[in-house]
Amino acid sequence: MVKRRSARTGAVGRLKVRPESGDGLIPRTLEFIRSQLPAWRDDPQRPQAPNEKTSNSSLSDYLDVKSRSLHPMVRFKHEATQASGHSVDIGVHGTSEVTWIEAHPYSLYEPFMVIEAKRLPAPSNDREREYVSGPNEKDAKVTGGIQRFKLGLHGGGVDSAAMVGYVEAHSEQYWRDKINAWITALVGIKCHDGATWAASEVLQEFSRDELSGVVSATSIHGRHGSSRSDEISIHHLFINMTSARASEKAACQKS
Repeated sequence: MVKRRSARTGAVGRLKVRPESGDGLIPRTLEFIRSQLPAWRDDPQRPQAPNEKTSNSSLSDYLDVKSRSLHPMVRFKHEATQASGHSVDIGVHGTSEVTWIEAHPYSLYEPFMVIEAKRLPAPSNDREREYVSGPNEKDAKVTGGIQRFKLGLHGGGVDSAAMVGYVEAHSEQYWRDKINAWITALVGIKCHDGATWAASEVLQEFSRDELSGVVSATSIHGRHGSSRSDEISIHHLFINMTSARASEKAACQKS
């Protein structure tokens, strides 16, 4: 897969020695997140408020603490502000003055990867397709997860992002099929936000990690607006939120 990238310049501080390449940092970070999702879900101290913001905040806190000993090259920041003025759910930053990703320098103030998370299903019917795109009204707030990446509102300064799907009902396969159907329905449609969708943007490489139980997929999307390149790769991680603790609670209620 070859990505098209646009040039980007800017002062990030003077360095006496060029750091080692961080090209492998993104896959290692994705693997770290994947491995920690079940432990975060099953943590007895995790806040149980059934809303997205609380889940995102606690996930960011958990990953940030665990990374200090297990993946010390990165740190996690909840509601990281983007150049667009929007806040992404979680920003992933390096711990050095400069982190290099594929020959591009990211200062300690810039995330080299960002994470958006969505509940599946969405909390209300009018937000049903929010993992992909938000409402169609012209004056509506842009709330779609993939939609925000396509418009450069989230992740405009990076080439790789992650989305976490909090699966609260149905199977991961069910949601993969739903998400792909929602994307396919947008192909050839003149969207109010100016985004254009292609059939090639559906989720691919659907697989389950046997150790963590987390299901992964990837997708590549064309971008509009102010972004550092014209495509972004999204790594999707689906975690079944009804496992482990919910089963233990049900067993206790029966006994």
